[in-house]
Formats: sequence, C-alpha cells, structure tokens
Amino acid sequence: MRSNVAAFRLNDPGSAPTDRELIDRTLAGDGNAYGTIVERFQRRIYRVAFAIVRDEVEADTVTQDTFVQAYTHLARFQGRSELETWLTRIAINRSRDALRRRKFVSLFTRDEDDVETMIEPVDDRPDPERQILSVQLRAAILRAEKLLSSQQKVIFRLRHYENLSLEEIAEHLGLRAGTVRAHLFRAIHKVRRELAAWRSQGGSDEAALQ
Repeated sequence: MRSNVAAFRLNDPGSAPTDRELIDRTLAGDGNAYGTIVERFQRRIYRVAFAIVRDEVEADTVTQDTFVQAYTHLARFQGRSELETWLTRIAINRSRDALRRRKFVSLFTRDEDDVETMIEPVDDRPDPERQILSVQLRAAILRAEKLLSSQQKVIFRLRHYENLSLEEIAEHLGLRAGTVRAHLFRAIHKVRRELAAWRSQGGSDEAALQ
C-alpha cells in the first residue's frame, strides 16, 4: 500500500542536498526542504513500521505520525546519529504505541477475531494444499508472537521481517548488541516452540526458523 504522506520537491530537481542542509533549510522556514526529507525516507520508515505493526493502514498512520513528530522536534536533532537512524527510532516508538493500543482494544474484542483479521484468504492459485499450509503457518507465527514481550516482539520483527542486523537494531533501540542478541534468542526459542507444536499437528517441517 502506498503511503499517503505528502511529498514535496525542491525547486531545483537536479540538486542533491545533504540531510543536514535540508534540516537547516527547514528550520529556516523552507517547507519544501522538509518535504524532500519526507520523500527521501518515507519508504524506509513505512517498511519499518509495517514490519512491527503488520498492518498496512496502521503502518501508514505510523509513518505520518513519525514525520509530524520529527518536524515538531527537528530543532532538537543534534546530529549525533544519522537522520535516518533518528527517524527510525521515532517510527519504532510510534509502532510500539500502536501495538499497545491494539492490545488494549483487544481486551474488548473477541479473541477469535484477532488472528483472522491479519490472515489473507486462500486464493485459487495452483497447489491449494500449500496455500492452506501458508495461511496456517502465518496464524501459528501470530500466536507465537503473542507469547513475546513487547521488546522481544519488536526485535524479532525487525530482524525477521525487515532483515536488520543485530547492530542496526541495537542502534535504533539504543541497546547493546549483546542485549539485542539475548532478546532475539529468547524470542526465537518461544516461536520455535510454538511452531513445533503446530508441526506436530500436521504442519510442514519447512516452517522451522533458520
């Protein structure tokens, strides 16, 4: 799904200003400069948000909120990290907020609706048995993720859906790489245990995490 975040361009399409230049121009009142920042990073921010919230509409909302928050606090950006890293941290925090809201709302909804809304229906492509297994596997992974702590869930999703390295995750979350590794190890152990139960009920052995 394409993000609805507004994108603007600088008057000179051939220019390639640095992030710092765009920040300075934004703080000086150049609205087009911030539009270029949005255009430069919105796809990356959307991907990170979607990796965590696993919902297109919610990821789009998180993306918009991220750039609004970043614009509001842009004067506080001191350049001790890359602009992309700073934006990614904001997106991760906004995504966590979205997960907390979802968990709160789920207290007042039926449990059986929770998984079904996040699973695509099986289509009529060849090999319907494989398609059914794919749907069942996604459901098993979603059930397994419910066993994870908030921190474990974020790290697991950034690693396995966004394919970030441990060092990148550590930088984005402000944690030590060893701490990230420990959280990821526990998360994978819990997910594997849930998938083992799923396989024992007839699921495919191909579901094992690498």
